[in-house]
Amino acid sequence: RPFAVAGPTLYEILGDGSNLNRGTVADDGLPVSMVASPTQLLIASGGTAYVLNLSTLVFTTIAAGTLTNVSQVAYVDGYFIALNRNTQTFRISTTIDATSWPALQIITVSVFPDNIVSIKSDHRELWVLGATKSVVYYDAGTEQIFEVIPGSFIEQGCAAAFATINLDNTIGWLGADERWAAMAWRAEGYTPRRVSTHAVEFAWQQYTTISDAIAYPYQDQGHSFAVVYFPSADKTWVFDAATGMWHERGWLNLGLMHAHLGRCHAFAFGRHLVGDRNSGNVYDMDISYLNDNGAEIRRVRRASVISNENKWVFHHSVQVDLEAGLGPMPPLLDGGGAARDPMINLRWSDDGGHTWSNYHTIGAGKAGEYRTRAIWRRLGRSRDRIYEVSMSDAVSWRLIEAYLEASPGTGA
Repeated sequence: RPFAVAGPTLYEILGDGSNLNRGTVADDGLPVSMVASPTQLLIASGGTAYVLNLSTLVFTTIAAGTLTNVSQVAYVDGYFIALNRNTQTFRISTTIDATSWPALQIITVSVFPDNIVSIKSDHRELWVLGATKSVVYYDAGTEQIFEVIPGSFIEQGCAAAFATINLDNTIGWLGADERWAAMAWRAEGYTPRRVSTHAVEFAWQQYTTISDAIAYPYQDQGHSFAVVYFPSADKTWVFDAATGMWHERGWLNLGLMHAHLGRCHAFAFGRHLVGDRNSGNVYDMDISYLNDNGAEIRRVRRASVISNENKWVFHHSVQVDLEAGLGPMPPLLDGGGAARDPMINLRWSDDGGHTWSNYHTIGAGKAGEYRTRAIWRRLGRSRDRIYEVSMSDAVSWRLIEAYLEASPGTGA
């Protein structure tokens, strides 16, 4: 049973794409945090906590005197947990009852001096991430219920409250410590392992802020992805846990590339449901869809620099190995109404990416033309060159590899 908050309204989404209004919540523009037990849904929105009984559909607002300024919620071992924003404390509910919050069931973190930035449950444990340090709690069955796990103290904090996720059987987060932020981590036991690269970190550190980052995980085609949306920078980065590689995703609007539309995710009814960051839309996300809600998808792949100690290199040909012959039926049409191939574009830069050549466009095969080769010849010479290929026709592009035939010059 998927639920979503759009503006001030909590909706339950049904399998046929329709929805039902389940209650009204406070709206501060920040992400909403939700967790469920078998019988209740706990929602934190706009600093207030709400409970939906999943059987009776009774919607209850938790009084401010009981829970104040709640930013995130979690669920561990039958206990609901609520984080008090900008404090060192989190509250613990009565067992399996999100409407009951005993006054004495409150924990103040004392092992680090920071306020708590984010909480996340994983493997029946509660990860508590501060601004520069983190620690993990477990259900000890003691008077205060949760205790610090010995050896779980981590010298790495959290840079963005809503960029902590469960991914690939562990948790991941956008990290920070006393020295700087903007590194992505995943937990290996209680040891953080850096998964971002120097290039990705350099890009992030150019942003005005990363504290507003929002992340969500999903799994598709055997790959576990972490999607990180930076609202202020209007950028979306994606980490593939299967390959350890990063890429950017975008939404093409009026010729300009913006952050990907997805802001949050749930898997239900056999579909990847993502919430639109610009509206209350919920999209069905699938690699078989060839447009973004009607907008063109532009795919870009850029190669590394090709150089031979800054000497002349003669470029004879570039071939992109792809699955050809995937044009649609009926076929794509050119400006004169004639059938045409899906087109793939090549351009290059000979000055480190500062300026670029014109696009050189060739066909990738109409439907059934599986032996078509995407190859460009007589590409001149350069001392260093970067190649880029791009495609925007609405077909299933499957690029495998690219090959360069080149020879070195005789002199410097």
